[in-house]
Amino acid sequence: MNRPLRALLIAALTLAALPSIAQYSVLSPADQARLDALAREQARQDAQYQAEMKAAKAALLRSAALPDARNPLLGRWRVEGAGRARGKDDLSQLLFNTEAFLGGSMCQMLFGGGVTEFKPKSWSSIDSSGDDTLGPIQYRGDGKRVWAVPESKMFHFFGFQFVAPNRVALVGVEGCTLVRVGAAAGEATSTPGGRPSAAPPQATGVAPVPGRSSRPSDEVCRLTLLDQLGTVGLNQVRQVLDVRYRETLRGTVPDTGQLRLDARGSGCDDPRLLATLFDFDADGILQSMTYVWTRPAGPAPAPIFSERATTLSLHHRLPPAQTAGRLQADTRLGRLVLQDMPERNVLLEAYAARR
Repeated sequence: MNRPLRALLIAALTLAALPSIAQYSVLSPADQARLDALAREQARQDAQYQAEMKAAKAALLRSAALPDARNPLLGRWRVEGAGRARGKDDLSQLLFNTEAFLGGSMCQMLFGGGVTEFKPKSWSSIDSSGDDTLGPIQYRGDGKRVWAVPESKMFHFFGFQFVAPNRVALVGVEGCTLVRVGAAAGEATSTPGGRPSAAPPQATGVAPVPGRSSRPSDEVCRLTLLDQLGTVGLNQVRQVLDVRYRETLRGTVPDTGQLRLDARGSGCDDPRLLATLFDFDADGILQSMTYVWTRPAGPAPAPIFSERATTLSLHHRLPPAQTAGRLQADTRLGRLVLQDMPERNVLLEAYAARR
């Protein structure tokens, strides 16, 4: 089994195996009723999305198969930039272990850090542990855009747009690029005409992302859960995340194996916010939250660091930054660490429950 897929399966089984957790209430009855109504609408949209993706997959399979001789996807590929060295500090480790959930680095979750091989009738994942078959697969397309349709309940289909003979972009997932193993650097960076072609904004079918565009209600947007660190349980957090965010992914907290939920795509939030990470202890109680902000390239501290520090100082007594791009303080919400990370173009704003 593919290592990233195995990790996702283990996380899902871990969640299923957690003991029954009491419903911790942070909502008024009126807010709970609104939340329940939004949850029902979310379930309806999820079901509609799955039906649409199933129909799209069926339509693909009804089209003519792509002959092997005209299928440029056949061969071995790796995620562009895979294998980057980790930082040694705690926040670098936290970010490295959550990169699989952020933007283009979803490639790491889908294809891992090794090699993915597309064969005429099957596909596999190759890493230091060996070659794991991922099962049968079919191909459709015209050679410039190839649709890979695995016989898998986990994935609907993948779309690959060729931006160069040895470089493909995963359709619908921004920043996700694969390069052919063994290709020279120059062969994987440009099209024959020297101009990369953008991947069209069509769904890949790799994950259910309901098409909600409206902003959640004010009641929902106020439910940040920051004031519930150390007290609120998994069931309540999942209720809030289901209606506040478009997508929630499951993972584990580095070095502990405890549950982590990665939530993204809330209409409540600043568009520069890439993700919000929710970490739980073994009892299913929320222990920390981390906001992952995007920042422009450049040295620390980035303008967003000063902006966040100024905004937070309106609500908390904050000391001056201890170093360039790092501020740590005890607040009424818990231990705050604001860390600018120019090497990864992100700013981390982490809160941990007070012990």
